[in-house]
Amino acid sequence: MAAKKKIKLKDSGVIFNAEDHTYLLGDKFLSGITPVLQRQFFPTEFEGIPKHIVDAAAEYGTGVHASCEDFDANWICDGTQEVIDYISLCSEFNLTHEASEYTVTDGKDYASQIDKVYRVSDDTFDLGDIKTYGQMTQEKTEKARWQLSIYAMLFERQNRGAKVGRLFIIHLRNKQKKDGTFDHISEIIFVNRIPSEICEDLLATDLRGEQFINPYGIPEEYRSQEAIIRELIQTKAAIEEKLNGIKAKILKDMELKNVRTWATDTMRLTRKLPTQRSSFNLALFKTDHPEYDYDQYMRVSEVAGSLSIAV
Repeated sequence: MAAKKKIKLKDSGVIFNAEDHTYLLGDKFLSGITPVLQRQFFPTEFEGIPKHIVDAAAEYGTGVHASCEDFDANWICDGTQEVIDYISLCSEFNLTHEASEYTVTDGKDYASQIDKVYRVSDDTFDLGDIKTYGQMTQEKTEKARWQLSIYAMLFERQNRGAKVGRLFIIHLRNKQKKDGTFDHISEIIFVNRIPSEICEDLLATDLRGEQFINPYGIPEEYRSQEAIIRELIQTKAAIEEKLNGIKAKILKDMELKNVRTWATDTMRLTRKLPTQRSSFNLALFKTDHPEYDYDQYMRVSEVAGSLSIAV
């Protein structure tokens, strides 16, 4: 069997102007991927946030990107905690740098730069995106998932025979807070790839100037029930508050009269006496006795999935 040919990444031919963040292919300007996601899914992402805060966050993120790129390109560690953490993550997850700010395009309408490309084998690559948010909310994570999935599609299309392996967010942050402590974050967040045909449909829909229907978004069947769900939750909360008030009054009265049980024909009230509960602090015990093997004593049980609704 012939050995696999080592794939060399292809130059997109796109000229990126970092100052005004534009992509030029020949004499045609191409759209970036981020504006597509803003238009289609996250139009209010920065709504209500003062411009100076958005600008400061962007400046911080650009600095972290540049420092990490300097390390990958020149093996220079500038001593910042973010770069130290980046080096540690690369070692922990066995990331072999192949390219930074690698430009991909569909050759006609869209182009974008992938923060990090890591070589896995002769024909397989991992793609990473550096984020410096204070918190990777569900919305931010979902945006990065779409972003990386589209990158993967364009990457494989541009580099024939290449395969994309893992997609992940490189979450780095070390900003001082008002109280003098540091908001220190260093983690890799893996995301599941969205199929290329869905990504292609998104770009085609955006190109037509139409609104894309997100197959991962909440179905209209449930969206239309939002008002009744909210009303039921609020009613439940009001009922529980009223019931708890009645129970507290009954308990206090029973305690004053030293009564354990009251009953009617259809209801029984039983007062439970105060007590103490003891529990074993496994985490602390493990810290104090790391030499022990706990697996043989651990009992694993299945926990059913559940739904949480916040209104």
